[in-house]
Amino acid sequence: MAVHYHGDPESKDTLALVGKGLTFDTGGLNLKPTGSMETMYGDKNGACAVLGALNGVMATKPKLNIVFVMGFAENSIGSKAYKPGDIISSRKGLTIEIGNTDAEGRLVLADTLTYVQDNFKPHTIIDLATLTGAVMHALGAETAGMQSNDDKLSEDLLASGKATFEPLWRLPITDEHREAMKSSSADMNNKGKTPYGGSSQGAAFLEKFIEKDVKWAHLDIAGPAMTKAAKGPVSADGSGFGTQILLDYIWKHQK
Repeated sequence: MAVHYHGDPESKDTLALVGKGLTFDTGGLNLKPTGSMETMYGDKNGACAVLGALNGVMATKPKLNIVFVMGFAENSIGSKAYKPGDIISSRKGLTIEIGNTDAEGRLVLADTLTYVQDNFKPHTIIDLATLTGAVMHALGAETAGMQSNDDKLSEDLLASGKATFEPLWRLPITDEHREAMKSSSADMNNKGKTPYGGSSQGAAFLEKFIEKDVKWAHLDIAGPAMTKAAKGPVSADGSGFGTQILLDYIWKHQK
């Protein structure tokens, strides 16, 4: 789903906001256990944050061109479900070995990122996703992880996070993380070779789908998108985390 807002028709620049929208995630054939599946209606919270930003933009009318893109799917089981060991082709043409069917969100985002770049040619992309449990092991449940290929974009998003009570912490993408996502049978594997650095490995996977000269930031919001209790201005359960960051960033970067 894509909505293109033309707030600055005189400019050719476009900001793309991309959200992961897994309407429910069973884990696929690598089925999640009891205790890990029940909250997976919240695996669409990246898309919800983008939808919230769209609502805010329509109310405030900033002078900026923005495309709001949400990649929706359901990860379930059935006769047509892909299997561990399968090799599939991405929209970009890169082949992906399925190391784990529960690493489905990065597959959806990969094709969504390619779609938005093919059709809208954005100069900057910010994607939001409940991508990994690993980010919560690294940062806890109240802070989102961020990886980016641009220092200025990172600094601006960190500032927006502080201004809106939606904290971010920048994490790296190193060659170690990129190496972990390689496959001997395909261009990539959707599961890392080690259990360490899972959030950065997921970001290293997404990085392969960002075109040259496009500024990009990935927000792994798995922790704060589903809070166990209200705290300060943040509600319990689906918190809408990321919406306020996006709106603050948009407001500060309009012409």
